[in-house]
Amino acid sequence: MEATILLAVRPADADETWLPRSLVALAQRFGDARVRVLVADSEAQGGAGVRSAPPPASFDTVVLIERVKARWNTAPAPATSQPDDALRWLSGARGHRALVREPLPRPSPPHAGQRSPGLVFVATTVRAPGLAPDAFDAHWRERHAPLALRHHVGMSSYEQLAFQGALTARATPLDGLALLHFPSREAFEKRFYDSDAGRAAILEDTQHFLDLPRCEAALMSEYGVRS
Repeated sequence: MEATILLAVRPADADETWLPRSLVALAQRFGDARVRVLVADSEAQGGAGVRSAPPPASFDTVVLIERVKARWNTAPAPATSQPDDALRWLSGARGHRALVREPLPRPSPPHAGQRSPGLVFVATTVRAPGLAPDAFDAHWRERHAPLALRHHVGMSSYEQLAFQGALTARATPLDGLALLHFPSREAFEKRFYDSDAGRAAILEDTQHFLDLPRCEAALMSEYGVRS
């Protein structure tokens, strides 16, 4: 399934109404699509955090628009457009076109307007120097995915968003986005790996196909917009 992925930073003046207004506006803007929003909000912070991860992400919000027919317009919305006015903060988002794969499908889609249970470990993927895009994607899909399913035993769902091209001028060179869903904070903190050997196997494999210093990661909450 193809999708539009927007990596963004919430507005500096965001208050408690920002997210609900954005969810409603996205539902109105993309009535023909399945839309989800991932946010590094207070629900995703605290605890052990993102342990032994790539550098912190330069974005704190991810918008996933699947089955989208309308092109994403990066220009600010007209002042007369009330639904899009709530999305003005997305005018500076970094947009990518992606192919969505689910090595571990989720039991059910998120409910519209609600926070999904658990947490999502979000990590960008940048291929190792000298590795061709097709070779990178084949390794991620055929070699790394089975390892992730074997050793990230606390996951409830696993998605690979393989980037197919940039949609905005500000989009940084990325090869994809990995979404590791955990049903609870305890599952993330205590069952991210099955063992020290499993952790070592994952790290060893990532060094073969990822440029780890250029990857980023964040722990986020998921909100449904339209399923």
